[in-house]
Amino acid sequence: MFTIQDTLGAFFIASIISYGFTPLVKKIAFKIKLLDLPDQKKSHAHPMPLLGGLAIYMAFLAAVLFTTDINNYMGGILMGGTIIFILGVIDDKLGMMPKMKLSGQILAALIVYKAGFRVTTFEDYYISMFFTVFWIVGITNAFNLLDNLNGLSSGIAGISSLFFGIIALRGSDMYAAIVSFALAGACLGFLKHNFPKASIFMGDSGSMLLGFILACIAILGTWRTEKISLSLSLPILILGYPIFDTTLVTFLRLRERRPVFLGGRDHSSHILASLGLKKTRAVLLLYIISILLGSSAVLVSVSSTFIAAAIVIATMTMMIGLGLYLSFVRSRSAKLRRQNGNNHT
Repeated sequence: MFTIQDTLGAFFIASIISYGFTPLVKKIAFKIKLLDLPDQKKSHAHPMPLLGGLAIYMAFLAAVLFTTDINNYMGGILMGGTIIFILGVIDDKLGMMPKMKLSGQILAALIVYKAGFRVTTFEDYYISMFFTVFWIVGITNAFNLLDNLNGLSSGIAGISSLFFGIIALRGSDMYAAIVSFALAGACLGFLKHNFPKASIFMGDSGSMLLGFILACIAILGTWRTEKISLSLSLPILILGYPIFDTTLVTFLRLRERRPVFLGGRDHSSHILASLGLKKTRAVLLLYIISILLGSSAVLVSVSSTFIAAAIVIATMTMMIGLGLYLSFVRSRSAKLRRQNGNNHT
């Protein structure tokens, strides 16, 4: 039987290893030339080590190995997470076709599905498999897309992990709590080196790994409220900001008739920066939004059905309003750029 001491142990083990191992990872990245080189589209002026995901991976692995038993669930997370991590390293070093990366993500999702991670809303085996894979691949890529400002993806992942852990502890779901706090510790230790001004980037190996583990935690945990529909809202609220940002980017690119998978400066963080907000303040503001969403999930978990439903509706309304505002700002900026271009001609 696991205890709260195991949970705290997982957090501190992951924090210490992530923090202490990251300087060594920097040296390894320079040694093997796994670097993000500067160009006119990037803000950093010097080559940056691109192997921070290794520190997160090792910290999380050590924490769960020392504090939990390796059952089917943990074996599934570690096996699937290792595949995701390796995919990310290959992509960071050599580049990878999107279809190949997607295939690897689907394989990792199928492995954890076979290990017992299942969206139980649907009883049919294959329907449940489809939605489980869709969820895991979607959240994995949401955090990959979120890694567009220093400290953003790792910070949001850490905040989300903490809220998953808090709700898991309240429900005495110690296994989900340990995994959540282990990931939170790994993020916190790494964040010291990744927050603006960063000395290392996590790369795809880190951002995809964070999304993958969080997606698994969302399925692993027992998020009980009075009504099943509200229970489903808890992981969606906790992961609300990555879901919101991915939805906004997809909408903007479809509206502007650009390829959805082609990168661009149209994330919510970029739009906030275009308003004159410094990058550090933009990151902190998005942390606050993520904390508000996580706090809403905690309130939903302890409230009556009526109050919980009101909280969910109010939160969704707030995020829709934010999305409409950022979409308007993006449209206005594009219109001004076109006008300035016409004036110069």
